[in-house]
Amino acid sequence: MLDALTLDQLRVLAMIAETGSFTAAARRLGRTQSAISHAVATLESELRIALFDRSGRRPQLTDAGRAVLTDARLALARIDQLKTRARKLADGVESEIRFAITVLAPLAPVIELLERFRAAFPSVSLELFVEEIGGAASLVHERACQIGLAGTPSLRLVPAGDLVTIPVGSIDVVAVAWREHPLLALGRPLTQEDLNEHLQLVPTSRARVAYQNTLAREVWRVSDLAMRRDMMMQGIGWGTVPRHLVRDDLAAGRFVELDLAMRPPELMRADLFAIYRADSPPGPAALWLIAEMVIAFGAKQS
Repeated sequence: MLDALTLDQLRVLAMIAETGSFTAAARRLGRTQSAISHAVATLESELRIALFDRSGRRPQLTDAGRAVLTDARLALARIDQLKTRARKLADGVESEIRFAITVLAPLAPVIELLERFRAAFPSVSLELFVEEIGGAASLVHERACQIGLAGTPSLRLVPAGDLVTIPVGSIDVVAVAWREHPLLALGRPLTQEDLNEHLQLVPTSRARVAYQNTLAREVWRVSDLAMRRDMMMQGIGWGTVPRHLVRDDLAAGRFVELDLAMRPPELMRADLFAIYRADSPPGPAALWLIAEMVIAFGAKQS
């Protein structure tokens, strides 16, 4: 019966395929050749198929043997993964990380970070949420996620002291408009009066976080950043956006950066923070992510 299959038999089969012979497999496993032959014969009997063609000088895998070898290697890999996961759990490493990031964050360093995370913690599952403004902090505060990467506006949604916030860097924010927008025809730094004559498109979310770069009298609020960009590309309003989101548009001349004479320097930057609940300290894998976020986004810790 198939229930009588053993991991040892599968490992023997895989080792024969790796080393090229029963003799070499026996040496590698520290066994006699007869023990290796017996393990293969028992496996063939359990499966009721011939795994090796023994008509030549050296046994060769049959077509069925090659198919079984593929499944055997997969089964052994799963078992090794299970053992690694169990070992990590015994050491206190999380089995899963739920990670929320703000849509404002540059994705390239986040993706690179996640690639390194997978290499460092192959047994830890990841659930990633890319959230509209305000969403990352809310998910962490509600315990839906263990850690987050949030911008300053998100932090206004939760009571002070509920979250631990670690500065990880900042992103540049620029005011842009379509290349033929009337504001560009003025050819000078723009005043508040200039901006009040033209529609501004600002981000919003279901959390209704107040947007600090609301600078015009007439404002439309758009939750989807891609939709807001496309609207501005059609000349429907101007807006302030993270520079990395429009870098290609600026380089290609589709958007032009606006010179805002009345804009405070602090509005030209959006700070980013790694966050977690103060009453739920992160485990080793989550702590690794937080430390690497600091490196990825170039923050200098005091």
